Amino acid sequence: MIAYSRLPAFAFCAALLLPAGIFAAGNDAKGTLSYKARSADLKYAYLVKGPDAMTKEMIRRVILSATDIGSKIAACKTMSCTDSELTEGMSVNLEPGPRFNYWVSLNGQKVQYSGTEPVAALVLKVQDAKRLAGTLRFDKSASGGPKVEVEFDATLVKEVSVL
Repeated sequence: MIAYSRLPAFAFCAALLLPAGIFAAGNDAKGTLSYKARSADLKYAYLVKGPDAMTKEMIRRVILSATDIGSKIAACKTMSCTDSELTEGMSVNLEPGPRFNYWVSLNGQKVQYSGTEPVAALVLKVQDAKRLAGTLRFDKSASGGPKVEVEFDATLVKEVSVL
C-alpha cells in the first residue's frame, strides 16, 4: 500500500517510466540477416518517415537492428542520420512501385550491401500511418546477396523533413 504522503513522488516516478514503456512497445523484430560470412539476429524494428535521397518524395523506412538504437533514431534531425546509426541490421525504403530498396550493414558498417527486392517479399499484417508489422523474407545468397527472414512490428519513432 502506498502512503498518501508519498503519492506525489510515486506519481512522478511512474510518469518518468511511462514514456520509456510506450516507446519500447511494438518496436520488436525476430529473425536473421545473413550476408556472406556475417549474420545478425534482428531484435528491434523502427518506422521512420522522411524524404527519399533520390526522389525527395516522402517515404517510410523500416529499420531492423540487432541492437536497440531507438533513442539514437529519435534524436536524428535528418533522414540520412537514421541510416548512420545502423551498424548491425538493415533498412528498407518503402516507396511506390513494384520494388523496394534495402541496405544491409554488418560488422560496424564495415560490411555493406544494397539492392532492390519485389514488394512481394514483404507481407504486411498491419499498415497504418504510425505502425507497420509483418514479415520480410528473401534469399539472394546464390547471387552474392543477403538472406533475410524476419518478423517485425515497427512503430513510428521519427518523422523528418530533411535529407
